[in-house]
Amino acid sequence: MSKHVKTDSLDATKPTILVVDDDEFARENVEISLQSAGANVLTAGSAYQALKVVESTYCHIIVTDLKMPGMDGVTFAEKVRERHATTKFVLVTGYADEEAVIRALRVGVNEFLKKPYRNAELLIAIQKLLEQHNLEEENRLLRERIERENIQLKRELELVSDQSSSSSMIGASPALKACTDLAVKVARFGINALIQGENGTGKEVMAQYIHQSGARAAAPFVAVNCAAISATLFESEMFGYEKGAFTGANESRAGLFELANGGILFLDEVTEVPTTMQAKLLRALETQTIRRVGGNRDIAIDVQVLSATNRTITDAIDNGFLRTDLYHRLATVEVNLPPLRERVADIPLLAESFRTKFERQFGVQSEPVSELVLRRFAQAPWPGNIRQLGNVMKRWVLFGPDVALRDIDGDVDMTSRVTSSVPCLMHYDFVQGTMDEVELAKQHLVTTIMQRYNGNKTQAAKHLGLSYPGLLKILRRIEERSDTSLSSSAA
Repeated sequence: MSKHVKTDSLDATKPTILVVDDDEFARENVEISLQSAGANVLTAGSAYQALKVVESTYCHIIVTDLKMPGMDGVTFAEKVRERHATTKFVLVTGYADEEAVIRALRVGVNEFLKKPYRNAELLIAIQKLLEQHNLEEENRLLRERIERENIQLKRELELVSDQSSSSSMIGASPALKACTDLAVKVARFGINALIQGENGTGKEVMAQYIHQSGARAAAPFVAVNCAAISATLFESEMFGYEKGAFTGANESRAGLFELANGGILFLDEVTEVPTTMQAKLLRALETQTIRRVGGNRDIAIDVQVLSATNRTITDAIDNGFLRTDLYHRLATVEVNLPPLRERVADIPLLAESFRTKFERQFGVQSEPVSELVLRRFAQAPWPGNIRQLGNVMKRWVLFGPDVALRDIDGDVDMTSRVTSSVPCLMHYDFVQGTMDEVELAKQHLVTTIMQRYNGNKTQAAKHLGLSYPGLLKILRRIEERSDTSLSSSAA
């Protein structure tokens, strides 16, 4: 019988060594020797038992016998290598099997001991492999730190080349000052925050402002557009993966949580996180640990999470886009960015900042913005907010006032348009009429789209811009209305 040490009792400061041997006496001798040397020791009486151990516990070194019933030591090492490329092996054999040694070398077995061996030989082999393992781990951490620093440097260079980001935080209006005061507290205390605002109000810029205003300013700032990551890739992108975790995973890779370790992870469009992944994201926030795809050990992280959305939170929760428990983890505090029409006093400063920026960028000079034009700016609706103002000022610098001001009142930021010629539920946010009339219009559209896709709810939900649970809610309301109508007719 094999004896297993409970994995939750392992000392994290000591190396973990797995001893695999069908000879109970030999197994216990090695266990006693390695425990005396100060290691965590797990044991297994067969390769099959050992595979179950490594599924839940990362072992720095595995000492395995070559000849065992069912599965030999080399085949066992090969299977472990598929999941854990950094685990080291000591292969113990009582036979002069040259073919087995060649096979073992090919799968990456590191040390060989021939029975009978002295205890000192085993300890020397273990010490050698531990030093090799620690060196490789240091190199891995160094590569990942360089990768994090490269990401941070890339972000900083992008900000330098796109001064519209910093310009978006310019202003002294009461509405903006209330936001920046709150942001400074978020930065100081390192708490998670949800940033809300219309398209073009500068949500990522606010996240950058929080990063630059707190103790994490020198640490990484990693931004990710959740809407741009497919459900199939989300887990590996966020949490990383181990070598061999899936087809094409030729080497281990850190995820975005690890890259942001010590700093800030900014989740833009967080309501677009696949619902199947929201539970895993919640667990990472609750435990401050992540587990790579294909891995079997938790990795501690220290990450402040900032998130953003232009959806109304209550609607996002009601329509199944965001779990309530995840919302409460993300939104220790909410920072609500005002639209440009509510901070009109900041327009002159923003316009001049954009003008200066684009003059420098394109190497041209332009005429100053007159008071008359500024008054017109103050009266414009600015549906595209600061991003739209930036576009106007770019045209001002490149083509002059006539082109810049053409149709300014109707100059809508392209990202806020519904460009599809196919009906979408988003259109019905603007239907005029009573609440019941709007609901009827929405239900009619859902019915039409369901017919178009022959009842395929997944395709219909995607077309309508709804989550699957959100579509089901509307379909239930349609069914309830239909049942009520039938009852009335029968009466």
